[in-house]
Amino acid sequence: MAKPHINSLVINDLLQQKHVREEAQKKEKKMKDKKAFLCLVFGQAVANIGDTIYTVAIISAVFSWTNSAFASAVVPVVVTGAMMLASFLTPLFSMKISLDRMLKWSQIMKTIFLTVLAAYLSYLPKPINLGVIYFLIACIAFLDGCAEPVSMALIPRYIKKDQLIRANSLFSTMLQVVNIGSWAVGASLLIWFSVSELVWIDVGLFLVCSVLFLFLPRAVEKAAKHSKWQELKKGWRYVWREPLIRIVVIMDTIEGIANTAWASSIVLVFVSVVLEQPANWWGYINTSYFIGALLGSLIVMKSPAFFDKSKGKAIVGGSFLGGVATLLVVLLPYASFVLLCTFMIGIFFQIKNIPQATIIQQKTSEEKLLSVYAISGVIHMGTFSTAMLVMGKIADLFGVKVVYLCSGILLILVALIGQYKKNLFA
Repeated sequence: MAKPHINSLVINDLLQQKHVREEAQKKEKKMKDKKAFLCLVFGQAVANIGDTIYTVAIISAVFSWTNSAFASAVVPVVVTGAMMLASFLTPLFSMKISLDRMLKWSQIMKTIFLTVLAAYLSYLPKPINLGVIYFLIACIAFLDGCAEPVSMALIPRYIKKDQLIRANSLFSTMLQVVNIGSWAVGASLLIWFSVSELVWIDVGLFLVCSVLFLFLPRAVEKAAKHSKWQELKKGWRYVWREPLIRIVVIMDTIEGIANTAWASSIVLVFVSVVLEQPANWWGYINTSYFIGALLGSLIVMKSPAFFDKSKGKAIVGGSFLGGVATLLVVLLPYASFVLLCTFMIGIFFQIKNIPQATIIQQKTSEEKLLSVYAISGVIHMGTFSTAMLVMGKIADLFGVKVVYLCSGILLILVALIGQYKKNLFA
């Protein structure tokens, strides 16, 4: 008569053991995912430091070798073109290689090409062959263009959806800290080190980044059901047909056009012509923006639950207030007040951009997320480059104030589109 009671005890014991094993597995996975996310964040931060220092060094070097502003201006053009091509092709690469391996190999290859560049600069031939320099820069930028959307697509693999806004805030905060310090550090290091020595320092940073990325766990991908080009076309169709993604890409594109007002060439004209300040005020304006962006990231990180529930309001409000602050730059063009405005713009943009990035990660399936980031990158870089030329011409013909007026109006337009489609951000 005692057998049923004994059997039930055995079954309960087995079920309890199973529950304990499952809890232990969940805890172990959570720890691994946390470690992977931190490796991703710190690895990307180190890579960004290296990219900034290397960019400062190369642009300065090209100008000193040639004494030509055009030759220096070719560097960002080459970088933008290579990154656009990479963003276009990255979804194709993801059909053959997992995201974590793509990130690891892109960083390893960047390190190899940077080592070749450092060696070339150490034994610089006479005359200088800028073609070789531009080619190596293009290769590094291409690999960087592959890594950028992959990094963003990997975040939801390691973080639960309800924790994404906090994770994106941490990721953004780290990158803003890097942006604040690395440009100033890069320019300062040129005083103590030669260009080749700076690039060798970068090789060391890239090696550190490569090691950090080696700790990323395997991201399993679903096999493609169609040919590469059919899958690529499917990605573009998805971006256009999915209402949320289409609206976000449209808003980002308009915002990208508006942000050309803060490109170096436009800001320098504004500083000298409107503010009548020396060129170093361009650096103050950049620093003011990045400090604001850092504070904006911290604000979102401190209140993740609030911003997770209010993503639509944050997106609309951030765009609208950013537009108003930009218009105030035109209406009250006093140097100190402009610094305050750019500081506030940095805050508003992060309050908008972090919830916007989070909602894309939450509402898009993992296998489509890379295509979304890659395609939006292609559109953004293409329109930004074209808009730069148009805004430059507008500044020449009608004055640089008109550029900032257009920028403010476009940001308010973004807010109006967000308000009209606010149901998509719920």
